[in-house]
Amino acid sequence: MEEPRKIVVIGATGNFGSRICARLLGEPNTELVVASRSSANAEEFAGSLRERRPDAIVSTAVLDQSADSFEDDLLCLGATVVIHTAGPYQGQDYRVARACIQCGSHYIDLADGREFVRGFNALHRNAIEQDVLLVSGASTLPGLSSAVIGELENRFVSIRDIEISIAPAHQTPRGRATVAAVLSYCGKPFAVLENGDWVLRYGWQHLKTQRYPDCGSRLSGACDVPDLVLFPDRFPGVETVTFHAALEAKWEQIALWLMAWVTRIGIIRNWDRMVRSFQWLSERLIRLGSATGGMQIRLSGIGSGLEPKSVTWNLTAHQNHGPEIPCTPALILARKLAADQMPARGAYPCLGMITLAEFDSEVSDLDVRWKIDEGPAV
Repeated sequence: MEEPRKIVVIGATGNFGSRICARLLGEPNTELVVASRSSANAEEFAGSLRERRPDAIVSTAVLDQSADSFEDDLLCLGATVVIHTAGPYQGQDYRVARACIQCGSHYIDLADGREFVRGFNALHRNAIEQDVLLVSGASTLPGLSSAVIGELENRFVSIRDIEISIAPAHQTPRGRATVAAVLSYCGKPFAVLENGDWVLRYGWQHLKTQRYPDCGSRLSGACDVPDLVLFPDRFPGVETVTFHAALEAKWEQIALWLMAWVTRIGIIRNWDRMVRSFQWLSERLIRLGSATGGMQIRLSGIGSGLEPKSVTWNLTAHQNHGPEIPCTPALILARKLAADQMPARGAYPCLGMITLAEFDSEVSDLDVRWKIDEGPAV
């Protein structure tokens, strides 16, 4: 009988790691390894998974990427695929990915840090030499966003503008890593391609109002994400690539805008020390909003009939199913790699590595819907 393939989830007890484990539970011929810095937390979570699916193969491991023994500890597990969910990725190095190369394990992360994802191909040659595939950014951005654009781009002769935004539900649980990522670029400058020129924008500023089909109008702020630097190369001829996040509570959006000014004028250079406080406050105010979130991607350019054209993809997630979306690209890739269905080797950002059809199939049991609207360019 064939030995089960091991999928190791690092950060398995966290916000996204726990969701990925739950959805991989009972995968055929697969052993799910729940990895955490805390043995007690790992055992408790693994126990809850075994109760849910007694037939599933679930084990635990203590892994701390900051520990001197990390590489040896990972090697002992004999992983087929490692899914790295222990963010925030802003400021992280590639220690986990390099360890996977040494162990001969495939690697997937959910990174949303611009520099982390952009520089990931530095591992490409070593990954090829060790016959492994390493994928960074297998999440909403750029994993899903590039899949959507890949589906829509054949409706254009040329794409001029790409505008992306997300509108998370207020009731969405916000783990410490998520809060840290949100605050990491508050008031910090980053380059954005607008109308053919690279200009500076500042995290959580440049407010504008956006409308989503089931979320209504929301105030949104500019955020620094990998798509801003990856898409101008991925889609030649594009003149504008923007990303905004639209929180449901207007007071939260305005608070972040004010905090960004505090950083810009030099009073507080970063908000790292406030992560725990903001997470604590967020948890206590979580019931003040809805469980509905959304995502929007608008493409503008020249249509196949040489007419000005605009296409908008709108996704809506009800019942607090929005946090499942960032997990989906990693799930799709992990299943393929575990089944030896991905021949590619090397280190890549997650650009065009999943299709919209695969995404649709993965979320078919969730309250997640999307639609496409076409019209003349605005």
